[in-house]
Parts: sequence; C-alpha cells; structure tokens
Amino acid sequence: MIHTINGQLYHNLIDYGIRNLVLYRDRVNGLNVFPVPDGDTGTNMILTLQNGYFAIKDKNQSLAEAAKNFASAIIFGARGNSGVITSQFFKGISESFFLLEEADCKMLASAFKKGVECAYGAVAMPVEGTLLTVIREASEYVHAKIENGEITSINDAIDHFLIKARLSLENTPNLLPVLKSAGVVDAGGAGIVYVLEGMQKYLRGEILAPAHSESTPQNVDFSAFNRSSVFEYGYCTELLVQLTDEKETFDLQLLKEQLSLLGDSIVLSVADEKVKLHVHTKLPEKVFELCHKYGEFLAVKVENMSVQHHEARQEREVEVFNEQPKGEFAVIAVAHDLSMKEYFANMGADLVIMSDNLCPPSAKEFIVAFDMASSQKILLFANGKNTYLAALQAAKLYEKAEVSVVNTQSDSECYAVLPMIDFEEEDISLVLENIRSVTANLITVTLSVATKSSNYDGKKIGVGEIFAFTGSELLSVGNSYATVACEAIDAVMEKQFKDVVTLFASSKANQSEIDKICAYVSQKYVYTELTVVQTTDEFFDMVISFE
Repeated sequence: MIHTINGQLYHNLIDYGIRNLVLYRDRVNGLNVFPVPDGDTGTNMILTLQNGYFAIKDKNQSLAEAAKNFASAIIFGARGNSGVITSQFFKGISESFFLLEEADCKMLASAFKKGVECAYGAVAMPVEGTLLTVIREASEYVHAKIENGEITSINDAIDHFLIKARLSLENTPNLLPVLKSAGVVDAGGAGIVYVLEGMQKYLRGEILAPAHSESTPQNVDFSAFNRSSVFEYGYCTELLVQLTDEKETFDLQLLKEQLSLLGDSIVLSVADEKVKLHVHTKLPEKVFELCHKYGEFLAVKVENMSVQHHEARQEREVEVFNEQPKGEFAVIAVAHDLSMKEYFANMGADLVIMSDNLCPPSAKEFIVAFDMASSQKILLFANGKNTYLAALQAAKLYEKAEVSVVNTQSDSECYAVLPMIDFEEEDISLVLENIRSVTANLITVTLSVATKSSNYDGKKIGVGEIFAFTGSELLSVGNSYATVACEAIDAVMEKQFKDVVTLFASSKANQSEIDKICAYVSQKYVYTELTVVQTTDEFFDMVISFE
C-alpha cells in the first residue's frame, strides 16, 4: 500500500491515466448521442492531458513543482468541452499540491473536491448526467469514506473513487434523457473512469505500454528561416553518456556547475554508470565537449527551440485577412471548411481559425490567434458546441486584450450574424446584445447519414438512412436528402414561420436533390427567401438555417 504521493508518483499516475485512456479511446469516442461519427471526446481528453504531461515528462520534480507545471500546461492545452472540464478538474487537484512535498489520502480527497469545484466553475450552466456528475459523486464518496476512516492509503482512495465513478457513469442515462434515448452512457464520464482506472493499474503493478502523442506531426517550414533570422531560444539538448575507464573520473557536482554557466532547465541523473542530461543552451557544442571528457555518447538529441516555437505557432491554420481591424474591434471566427472561411472573410472577419469537428482548437491555439489580432478588443465566434468552453478558457487566460466570446453553435449561425454587425460601434456590449437578438431567432437543422442503427425517441434510424435534427429533436428520417429536408422544413415552419431559409449543401448532396428542395420551398412558401450556399463540409451533409 502507498500512503503518500510525491513528485515521481504524481508523474507516474498521470502517465498511466493517459496510457489507459489511449487504450479505450475508440470506445469513448464511439459513445455518440446521435448515429453519426462525431465522437471526439476520448481524443480531446487525451490531447488535453498530454499537454499537461509534456510539462513534467522526463523531469525529476518535487510534487509542488510538478503540480504547478502540470496545472499551467493542461489549461492551455484544453480542447473540446470534455477537455476543458478535464483540465479544470486536474487543475484543481494539482493546485491543492502547490505547497506540498507529499500528499496523503486525506489531502488527495480534498484535492478531488477542489477539482470538482473548478470543473463546475468552468461551465456556465452545468448539466447533470455528464462528466461533471461522475467526478462530483465519486469525489463526495471518497471524502465520506475518509471521514469514516475507511480509507487509509492512496490505493484505497483511487479504488473508492472508481467504485462510485462506475456506478455514477451507469446512472448518467437516467439523468440525461438524450443519453437514454441513444442507449449510451456519457462519453466524458467514461473517459475519466478510464483515466482513474489507469492510475489504479499503476498502483497495482500492472504494465501498460507507453502512450504515443496524439498530435499529428507536421512538416517543418524551414523556409521561414534565413540568414537574418534571430535564433533566440537556443537548443533543447539531451544526452545519455556511458562513463568509461579511459576518460576522466566523473564529477557530478563539477558538471552541474559547468552546465549552469552554459544554460538552464538542467536535469542531471546518474544510474548504472550512465549519465542522463537535459539542458536548454545556446552552446550545445560546449555541452558535448564537457560530457565527452567523461565517456561516450549512447544517445544524442538536439532540437532547435526557435524552430519548435515556430511550429507551435503553426499548430492550426489562422488566416489573417486584415492586419489592422477595420472597425473598433477585431473579429475572429472559427470555420470548419474552406468555403465558410471565404464567406466569413468577405463578411468582415479579420482572422479565421480553420478547425474540424473531430479536433477543435485548444485554448493555446486561440491565444495564438488573439496575439495575431493586434487589437485591444476582440470578438470571437466559437461556431461550435465543442469549441465554446476552450474559447472561453482562452479568453479568461488572455490579458493583452478584452476578448468577448460569442456562443454561436455552428458556421451557419455565424453566417447569419456577421452581416448584422456594426463594426464601427465602440460599445462592445451593444454589439453583443444585437448578436444575441439575431441568434435568439435562429433555428438550425442538420442532415446526416447514419453510420449505425439506433432507436431515438421511439423512431428507428437504420444504417445509411438520412436523418434531420434540430437541437435534440429528431425531425425526419428517410432515404433521400430532398424528402428528409422538405419534411424537416415543414416541421419547423408549422411551429414558427420564417422569412429566410439558407441551405448549406456539401458535395454529398447532389444538385438534383437541391433543386427539388428549392422547388418545394418556392411553391409552398411563396413569401420565404431561400438561398443555397455550397460548402466543403465533410461532417454534416446538409445544414438548413431559418431566420
């Protein structure tokens, strides 16, 4: 039994939590509420946790140091709603360790409680039956067991957290009807169960394969550098040196002193007559010279941190259309396909962040865009239910400008709102009020092809069938876009007549289907203006917006 958490154990628990979640990533991603492949919860949670883990990877840190580094990095790497909530949960846990060299089971229980408070605080309107419920009920259970003296070790605390978390997860469909209709449990709740399960496996001595980074490697654009480039960051240098008899007698303290004159972020350890070194330096050749006096190199890694910094800024494409805002504030919009990027630019967006539905921007990536905006006031259109929390978290972290995040749920909403903005208005609150009045009257319907059979609200959806949703309401199911779209339009119009209908059609909907929809609307709804917008969206086949 382990009774306290130190820096190394903290590192290993997080490592194994990620390793286990990677094993079950596809299962978590597959817990879709609707029968379309929109599952990204597991991936977003892994990317979020890995961003925190990279800040403590391969570093021999105290508990306080590791907790601070992890907490700082994880909130910047948060992406997707599940990622933001996860980042806040672990941020709260880590903050409880900031002043500690070791933490016992009582301190861990208190840390769980702090994590829950941070997670709930990150969501304006918390919904029960989600990841929030699972971590809250599990944390409360652990705290109660601590009070009763039933938990005496870190092992016990993790075990009891998992006992309650699994029960809570099984109950999520009873708290959230949309889960029950789809016959699934909450994906974020399942993700956190797998993370804690990985920690449990570590404490029990089980071996899990190391998790590979989920980040997609990118080609480095070396053309960004030339003879006049300033390489200000130096080199991340890592060496593994085998001490040998024919070399000088190794002096650890002397090497530390000499390295401190050449760089910083020094981590130096000796085991089995091998020296492992990490240092950030502008003179890697001097580091080589020092270490070569004592032995031979078994492994060498030198990375230009100026190049790394450049790559970090290129993580996600951000296109700048106006170096200086044309009005009183800069407008940033998230676009999910190239067509919408061009539309947003023509409608007045100063910057557009290219995204996709399976990997939304992280808080750090939003902050890069804020820096590029060069404005004291920024209006950000999140354009997705899974981007809003990360955008909001980035806005809170950013101190160089006043960032207002608009909770537009889709590109189509942004398309309707942007033309209504007065870019010369100085009072951003008036702009936001006008935006809210526009979005309050919008209705959005999405059409997709089912990739699995399901039963939703008593209606069967077969594989390959086309279905139409608005919010959580299933409007129509059928075998052609025209049939389903027309039925969905009728369903919306019967409840509330709309003057403007915009049809966003991807390449999956052929022109004959689109023509049938246009003919139907023009004949039945004579006074309604219908516009067709061609998109390259690969996620939704068709989106219909009503104003």
